[in-house]
Amino acid sequence: MLKKSTLIILAGLLAIVLAACSSSEAQPQFTPTPVPQALNPEPFSVGLVTAIGGIEEKFFTRLAWKGIERAGNLFPIDARYAESATEADFASGIEALLAQDTDLIITIGQEMADATAAAAKAHPDTMFAMVDASSNGPNVRGIVFDVVGVSYMAGYLAGGMSKTGVVCTYGAADTPVVTDFMTGFVNGADYYRRQNGVDLDILGWDVYAKSGVFLEDSTSEEEGYQIAKKFFAQGCDVIFAVAKDAAKGSARAAQEENRMFIGTIVDWYETFPEYGNVVLTSVMKNTDQAVFQTVAAVAGGSFRGGEDYVADLHNDGVALAPYHRFETRVSQGLRAEVNQVRENIMVGLLRPAEPWIYEKTSP
Repeated sequence: MLKKSTLIILAGLLAIVLAACSSSEAQPQFTPTPVPQALNPEPFSVGLVTAIGGIEEKFFTRLAWKGIERAGNLFPIDARYAESATEADFASGIEALLAQDTDLIITIGQEMADATAAAAKAHPDTMFAMVDASSNGPNVRGIVFDVVGVSYMAGYLAGGMSKTGVVCTYGAADTPVVTDFMTGFVNGADYYRRQNGVDLDILGWDVYAKSGVFLEDSTSEEEGYQIAKKFFAQGCDVIFAVAKDAAKGSARAAQEENRMFIGTIVDWYETFPEYGNVVLTSVMKNTDQAVFQTVAAVAGGSFRGGEDYVADLHNDGVALAPYHRFETRVSQGLRAEVNQVRENIMVGLLRPAEPWIYEKTSP
């Protein structure tokens, strides 16, 4: 078994930058972060504890396993998984992998944080990683996603695609992992409004008061459906639903009323093709890329616990999904502007987490 081995930039300047790139037609191609290399890595084992739903759970587990399989094509690893049907299976799944002397154990989400921390403390020579959660032990690597910037891109796109002048968002729960999406979206939509001098109402999240619309039952598709219907009644024609499975209800409502839907975490067009006709794009957490990088770090001898791997725009850890059926409906000009917004975020010309581009208005 392996052992532990400025900056307020004038809006006018940004307009010039955007205009200069308006001829760009293609969405950018991303270059993955270089993979740590070891000349002759020793064989090692990697185990995954799935989210509830098993190895085919669509939001994180399936992609995490894809990342492990990709790593297995390059490194001498023995891959295995323990499936979870209920929360009671989290700790038992970890224990099952420990009993097999698994070198690296990967768990999914904040829901498994306590079980992961307890196992990591009891087994300090085993490496752990948690997807979509921060490190909570010296031998635990957190894998977290900076989604604010890519959500800002989605908000800008939504502003440009709206025909009614109203866009909207809501979340499954009032937690940072949810509201980071909403903050980026609102700030990006508002930036579109200011840059283009258009009237645009943005419903569902107040970036100043930090208050907004959230589900009472974070898993309820019916509630997701009803919230979307209420937004649509207020004129919203692009909805950004940060609610995992519950967002299926919003996508269904969008189909009924011929509105546009933006998904989160995965490419909803590919993952849930039944809603493909209304999926404008998705704000993706590229879990497979982040997990691959973690396994590669073990192979290369650079794995370190007690810290987080931040998946962001710079390392292809997050991305805006292709426009799919909306490919011909997103104008070349808007496409170029969204691409340039991404570049401006990456070089620091835009701060997507801060509503600095506009002043606070009186209630």
